[in-house]
Amino acid sequence: MTGRDYLKIWYRVQIGTTLIILMMMMIRNFELGRNIWLQLLWMVIILGIGLSEELWENVPPIISRVNCWLQGLAQPIILTFAWGVITREIITVLHMPSRGVVSIMILYYFVMYAPFASVIGGQMELSIERFIFVIWMFQIVIVPFTSLPFDLIDNQKLSTLLATGAVGAVAYFIFATTVMRAWHLSWPGLKPNWSGDFNWWILLLMIAIFVVPLGSNMMAINHLPKGGFFKLTCQAFEAGLAEESLFRFAMLGVLFYAWRNVKQRLPLALLTSSILFGFAHLINLGGQRADLTFYQIGVAFLLGLFLAVVYVYTGQLWLTMLMHFSLDWFSFLATGTTKLTGDLVPGDWWALLILFVIFGGFSVWMMFGTRRKVMERHVKRLTGEHQHFGYSIQY
Repeated sequence: MTGRDYLKIWYRVQIGTTLIILMMMMIRNFELGRNIWLQLLWMVIILGIGLSEELWENVPPIISRVNCWLQGLAQPIILTFAWGVITREIITVLHMPSRGVVSIMILYYFVMYAPFASVIGGQMELSIERFIFVIWMFQIVIVPFTSLPFDLIDNQKLSTLLATGAVGAVAYFIFATTVMRAWHLSWPGLKPNWSGDFNWWILLLMIAIFVVPLGSNMMAINHLPKGGFFKLTCQAFEAGLAEESLFRFAMLGVLFYAWRNVKQRLPLALLTSSILFGFAHLINLGGQRADLTFYQIGVAFLLGLFLAVVYVYTGQLWLTMLMHFSLDWFSFLATGTTKLTGDLVPGDWWALLILFVIFGGFSVWMMFGTRRKVMERHVKRLTGEHQHFGYSIQY
């Protein structure tokens, strides 16, 4: 049996168990006259369809495709809801200490989406649906607010880990790693695999370039925030881990594979993922002024382009995660917030121009010569169809 076989068994047990729990809750709330049973009913129906499709042999292709997207869109919401409700029930009904219960449930949350990623995600063959799938899951997994008993958690650090998305970032990284393996794309680069044409001077140049914005953020720190230090660290961790898992690892891998027959797939994929990374910061419009947000979009685009080049040239996702985390961390510590504040001055626009020249110019320079060959080789390794899950147990 392969790793995907074990994940399939886990998937069936997980949705079966969740289905039973939701049915029991639905019956109890119906008898108590609570309208929540209607909300539980649609969840029960969707999970019932999913489990039936799993156990039904020789399923017609059209039914399998419809169920794939039905489960892909709805099941993450259901799992997150059920996870939160079960956590609350264990604390309130069984009168168990909230700190211990939440800690254990956080550990399960880390891996909860892995079987779903392998079974449902593995059925998605079109690049566009894979692209949509990884973005959709990012929205669901990062902050599990649904029915989570924040009012019962008597530990501020646990609440902060959940509210900032630090826990969700780990869960999304595991989800992305699993689904990318199900698509036979790649593992995230966690150990060096460099060949003779890899230039160490270029790696040093990348680090030196990165020190420019990092150093400016470090020098802007006047004093460390007392109460919010842990929260800001968690927020930087979420950005470094989750955003790199989506925009550099999953998104680039899907784009490289989608454009595998396009001659210029490397620059096209780098630009596309970086543009989307920039516009993802539009979400900050709700908490900061429009001019600051659009300025942030420009900075994020240039940073995303640079990080994408670093990732593809080195093949090491951990390196871009570390860069992203440290840049955001020092920035958050310098301002005491994750939002941009104040007024834009001419110096800010000059700084953006300098970043454009440095990050943009470096990225263009990397598109030529041996540097391009190293990146193209890594792209082939990241999208090789010969790859497999690589885990099995022989009896």
